[in-house]
Amino acid sequence: MKFSFDKKDILDVLSKIQGLTGRKTNLTITSDILIKAMGSGITITANDLETVFLGTYEAQVETEGVLSINSKKFFEIIREYPENKILINEIENRWVEIGKGDSVFHIVSSDYENFPETPVIENIEFVEINSTDLKKMVDVASIVNYSGEEKRIYVIGSLIEKISTDDGERLRIVSTDSRRLHCYDTEFKGELLLPDESVIIPKKGLSELSKFIDSSKGGIKVGVKDNHFVFQNKNESIMIKLLEGEYPDYKPVINYEKMIPIEMDKIMFSTLMKRVSILTSDDYKSVILNFKENELLVTITNPEIGESKEQMMISFSDEEIKSAFNPRYFIDALSVFEESIVVLNVKDNKSPCIIRGLDDDKLICVIMAMHIS
Repeated sequence: MKFSFDKKDILDVLSKIQGLTGRKTNLTITSDILIKAMGSGITITANDLETVFLGTYEAQVETEGVLSINSKKFFEIIREYPENKILINEIENRWVEIGKGDSVFHIVSSDYENFPETPVIENIEFVEINSTDLKKMVDVASIVNYSGEEKRIYVIGSLIEKISTDDGERLRIVSTDSRRLHCYDTEFKGELLLPDESVIIPKKGLSELSKFIDSSKGGIKVGVKDNHFVFQNKNESIMIKLLEGEYPDYKPVINYEKMIPIEMDKIMFSTLMKRVSILTSDDYKSVILNFKENELLVTITNPEIGESKEQMMISFSDEEIKSAFNPRYFIDALSVFEESIVVLNVKDNKSPCIIRGLDDDKLICVIMAMHIS
């Protein structure tokens, strides 16, 4: 095969798929990308056995063909190549020549027949979601991460479901690590068809998907078919294999009707949490939030490092509540709210803190209380 392309046309996508091809799997070849040169363009595929990326780009094809080549090395060569026009020429014994003239690289490719098969998913009933809303949805879910040892399906994946509201149907994503929970709703256009069983998307796939969502692109197509969540945007598609299992009933956790609402300046509270979190450590992760008459007192005592105490004026007239929370979870949650004022809903020292917008119910973040030692 032999083809050439403009560096500016594919450098960005090569950068974005490094997370996919850099992930360890039981197949070494998943660190490659598959390049097909046909007609007037090339198709680039990355596949980590869970998430598949497929993109088509313009190229000048002299000889059609297929090759499987190390993604990281190919990206680094293209990134550093001194010219914009780059020639790719497969010579013999799977050796690939990149460039010409004064700057030429020779690297060996893999047997493309060993590259994982790309799933063929047809007749998908897509719905359209505003790109800004989809980006927000994915980011809200992805920020709730997990450790590499985690096996629980509802922790390593996020739930997608369709809900009915007074304003019509919405698409909802729910993400938890069992210590906190984020829930975000967004509007969509079209008829969303979901299977009867829980639709759980791996968080690893969502984090990769986030890189390809351009908030300025308007509407983006998404759908669920053949055990895959499918994202499609003009010349690029991403297919994420769904997880099998049941998602626990989260709705009681996000119910704040019988809780005490406290309006809070988002920036002031987030800045306070950042300051007190300086004294947290792996063994001492919690701070004490003491809600009193028109005052919030935040304290942390870490015998390994030291202690800190801060006061903040708030509107609060109920009985005193003292709870322990991980300040990092507040920082993460507040970062996804756009409003300057958020509402903290509290109840007692054992109940979670539920954060929501002052005038918007699309986003809810729940932080579980910790034991006060």
